[in-house]
Parts: sequence; C-alpha cells; structure tokens
Amino acid sequence: IASLNQNELARALGLKDHQTISAIENGKRALKPDELVKLTEVLDKDIDFFIDPFSVIGEAQFSWRVSDELSEQSLDGFEFKVGQWIGLLRWLRENQENREMDPLKYSLKLNTKSSFEDAIACAENLVKKLNLGLTPSEKLIDAVEKELDIPVLFVDTIETSEGYSISGATCHLQEMGAILINRNETEARRYFDLAHELFHALTWDAMQPDHRESNSTEHRTSAKRIEQLADNFAAALLMPRDSLAHHLDSNKLDETDYLVSVSLTLRVSPAALAYRLFNLNWINEDIRDALKKRHHSSSESTGIKLFSTAFVQMLHPAIDIGILSARKAAKALSMDFHQLKQLFQEHSLSIPFEM
Repeated sequence: IASLNQNELARALGLKDHQTISAIENGKRALKPDELVKLTEVLDKDIDFFIDPFSVIGEAQFSWRVSDELSEQSLDGFEFKVGQWIGLLRWLRENQENREMDPLKYSLKLNTKSSFEDAIACAENLVKKLNLGLTPSEKLIDAVEKELDIPVLFVDTIETSEGYSISGATCHLQEMGAILINRNETEARRYFDLAHELFHALTWDAMQPDHRESNSTEHRTSAKRIEQLADNFAAALLMPRDSLAHHLDSNKLDETDYLVSVSLTLRVSPAALAYRLFNLNWINEDIRDALKKRHHSSSESTGIKLFSTAFVQMLHPAIDIGILSARKAAKALSMDFHQLKQLFQEHSLSIPFEM
C-alpha cells in the first residue's frame, strides 16, 4: 500500500525498526490506538479500512482473466471491491448455523511438469466423480458449489469502450477458494471460464497462477504452461470423450452447421469444440478452421442473477435476525439500500430490512 517498504512505514509511524512492522503484519503485536490513527493518515485510508470484518487484504490472492488494455490501477480498484464481497461471503459462511467445514480440500494431482493428457484425464475423472453426466455444463455450477465447496459468484465487471474487460477470476484464501465469473458474457464463455478457473482453484498450492492473464483468445496459444494446462482441463471437463461420442454422429463430422448445433447443446463455443475435436483427431484442419469462424445464432447473455442464490440466501437471514446490519451489507457490496432491495427481489426473497 502506498508503495512503502517496512522501514519507510516504521519511520512514518515513529516506530523503532522494520521488525516492529513485521511483527504487526504477522499478528505478533497489535497496533496501539494512536498508531492506528497515524496509519490512517500515512496511507490516506478511513479507519474502517483496517478494522473492517470483511477485509481480506493481506490474505486473499487473485488470478484474473483480463483484457490486455485494462490498466493495473483499474484492476487494483476492482480487486479491492471484490475483496469486500469475498470477505462478506467468508463471514457469512463462518456464521452459518450447522455448517460443517471440511479441512480436506479436493485437489488435482497435477504440477507444471504434467502433460496436457494428464490434465485431460483429471478432467474426465472429475466428470465421473461429480456425476456430471453426458452434458457436464448442466450440473457443473451446482457440483462446484455443493460437492467441491467452492462458491461461484456471477458479477458485473469493469466495462470499457471495447466491451467487458474481465472474464473471471479465482480467489484463494487459506480456508476457502472462490470463483468469479462475468455474468454479462455469453453462455459458452461463462462455462469455459468457470471450468478454467476451477482448474486454478484445485491446483493453486501446486502451481499458483499469475495475478493476471489475458482473456484474449488470440493470445491463448502463447499462454504460459499453467494456462495451457487449464485450457486443456476446461475443454475436457465440458467436452469429455464419452460425452462427445454420445452427442456426435460420426457421419456428420464434416458438416459445420451440425457441429455448431452440437456446441450449442454442450454450451461451448464452436471454436472450443473445433479445437477439442481436432486434438482428438476427429476432424481435419479444414473443418477445424471453418468451425472456428462460426458463432451461435443466439450468443447473448441470458440474464444470470447477480452473485449466486446460495450467497444471497445466506445474506438474507443474517440481516433478518440482526447479526448483520443492512447498512454494513450494502457497504460491503458497494450498493445503496435500493440496490440491496433489488438484489433480494432478483432472487425472489423478501426484503429483510426497512427502507
């Protein structure tokens, strides 16, 4: 914060040395009241910034799929905002009655030396483990949230003149992971981003991804090894071999109109299906290139509700029984009371506070 190192911050606060700052950061020494006030002045932050129960600063790590044109300053500002959502989500989970926390998280047995075939095998095994069936996208969101205990939040992201600049992100905390998806993108893009970010959530300890990666399809071939593994995993998760064998007529693999219709059934883009079939040697280069150029006739977003039903259903009783004020909830969500009311209405819930 403010680009200060420990020595500079120690001097600004009138402390003896940088070891004191280190002790504060590691929880071995508490800030005194006068030091906290001084810190708000040095960093030009409100005191709530440091005592906010929903703050995840210093804990949360993010990996973003972002437009190359988006500035670091814009991303940092949005990340702080998202951190409040994640912090509120964690607080709600911790205060949920009868919630059993599983300390043993599911993870993929992969590392940076793993082959693309290894990633594909892990994806197809996960399809079977989660009983996703022959159209995995249909059950994927529920399975990620309920079986893997990874919250999925559908959010509004930063807009630029070129369109939406953030596709999704993985947030890693010691006690939980979370996935964020831009709810305004096409259905096929949302599912592929979800599958891609799931890879990061399940492999974070073994191969932590970069803070930001490009969401441009033009740059995917030159992406780093971790991202290539994630893309192969995502493709196989949404289009496992058994699923393709079920949905595809082998006599029509040279008909692009037919293949586009199958991609719509699987909720993937024609380009994603093209690469998957080509890598399986089921189609040739000409069909792959022709299919890559095609788009779904209905490629617009389909009105995905903000955040998630599970998240809003945890938020509702917390406000209703008074363990969380509507004011604090609205502030954490960067909303006013009218927007908070709309959120509950969108999820078909009563308004748990008086306007």
